[in-house]
Amino acid sequence: MTETAIVVIMFVAFLVSLFLGGALYYVLGGLSIIFGLLFWGDANVINMFVRTTFKVATTTSYVCVPLFIFMGAVLERSGASERLFESIHVLMGQIRGGLAIATVVICAMMGAATGIVGASVTIMGMMALPAMLKCGYNKELASGTVMAAGCLGSLIPPSVILIVYASLSQLSIAKLFAAGMSSGLFLAGLYALYIIIVCLIKPEAGPPISKEERAKYDTKEMTRVFFFSFLPTIVLIITVLGSIMLGTATPNEAAALGCLGAVVVAALYKRFSWKMIVESCYATIKTTAMVMWVILAASMFTSVFIGLGGGDVVANMITTLGGGNKWLILVIVLFIIAIMGMLIDSTGILLIGVPLFTPILYPLGFDPLWFALMFAIMIQMSFLSPPFAYAIFYLMAVAPPEITTRLMYRAVIPFIAVQIVALICCCYFPGIITYLPSLLTK
Repeated sequence: MTETAIVVIMFVAFLVSLFLGGALYYVLGGLSIIFGLLFWGDANVINMFVRTTFKVATTTSYVCVPLFIFMGAVLERSGASERLFESIHVLMGQIRGGLAIATVVICAMMGAATGIVGASVTIMGMMALPAMLKCGYNKELASGTVMAAGCLGSLIPPSVILIVYASLSQLSIAKLFAAGMSSGLFLAGLYALYIIIVCLIKPEAGPPISKEERAKYDTKEMTRVFFFSFLPTIVLIITVLGSIMLGTATPNEAAALGCLGAVVVAALYKRFSWKMIVESCYATIKTTAMVMWVILAASMFTSVFIGLGGGDVVANMITTLGGGNKWLILVIVLFIIAIMGMLIDSTGILLIGVPLFTPILYPLGFDPLWFALMFAIMIQMSFLSPPFAYAIFYLMAVAPPEITTRLMYRAVIPFIAVQIVALICCCYFPGIITYLPSLLTK
C-alpha cells in the first residue's frame, strides 16, 4: 500500500472515530498504535511510545501548566472576577454598549489571570449576560460578546496553548507571552470597536444602565470599588506576567508566585478556606490530567503519522495547491487549521498542526514567532467555530432560557468575521505581533 493511501485511510479513520463520539485522547492514541503496528513495525511503535512518554513526562516547560491552572482555579473561587466585573460595570456601564465593552475588558483580564477559556465563558455567562439582558441589550450581541471575549484567554498569557506551543517549537516562552499579549489586546480592541459600531448604528442594541443604577455609586463608592475590587487582581497579573517578560523569573517561578498571590487575593476577599484549596487542587489535577493525556496521545499520533510519510504527503499537497506562492500556501494552512478547529479541541490542533505545518512554512521565510500567533488566533477561532464550538457548549450550561442554541450559533458569526479581520491586519502589519517581543532581551 502506498504512503498516500495509508495517510488517507488514517485520516478518514480519525474523522470517523471522532464523529462516532470517541474521546480525543482515545482516538489519537488508539489509531497511532493500530496504524503503527500494521504499517510501521512493533519495534518502532514501542520505541516511539517509550520516547514520547519520557519526553512528555520530563519536559520542564510543562511544570507551569498545573501551577497556572491552580492560580486560575483559586482566583475563580476567590470572587476576583465578580469584583472585577463590578468595578468595570460601574465605570463603563453609563455609555452605550458599555456593559459589552466591560465584558471584553474583564475577559481580557481574566485571560491574564487564569488562561482557562471555559472558566471565563462560564463566569461571564453567569454575571455579565444577565446584566446585559436586564439592561435591554440585543441578545445576539450580548451572548456573542461573552463567548468571543471569553476565549481571549487562549491568546493572552498565561495561555496554556502558548506554553504547549513553546515546548513543541523551542520558541522563547517570554517572547510568545509578549506576542500573545499584544495580539490578544489587539483582538480585544477589535471586539470593542465592533460593539461601538453596532451601538452607533443601532443604539437600542446596547443601552446604558439606568439612572437608578448609576445613582448607587458616588465618588467615594467608586474609589472603594477601584482599590478593593480592581487593583489587587491587576497587581497580581502585572507582577506575574511582568516577571516573565522582563526575564526576572522563569515561567515556572512566575507561576509559583502567581499561586501564592492568588491565595493572598482570596484571603483579602475573605474567601480563603481549606475547602477552597481542596476544590482548587481537584480542579487543577482534573484539568492537568486531561491536558497531559491529550499531549501524550497527540504526540504519539503525530509521530506515527509523520513516520508513515504523512508529513511529506501533506507538504506536497499544500505546496502543489499553493503553486509556490507563499501567501497562498499560508492561506491553505490556515484554512486547514480552521477545518480542524471545527472537529477537534485546541490541544489536539496544536499537537498535530505544529509538527506538520512549521516545516512547510518556515523555509518560506515566515517569522516563527509571527506564525505561532497566527496559529494561536486560529485556535481561538476554533472555540467559536460550529459544529464543535466549545464556547457555545460552555455558555449553554449557564445561559438563561431565552438564549437558545440557535441564537448562540448566529451570535458567533460576526465575531468570527472580526477574527478574520484580525488575521488580515496581522498579515499587513506584522508588528502587531512582533513589536513587543522585539523589545525583550534574548
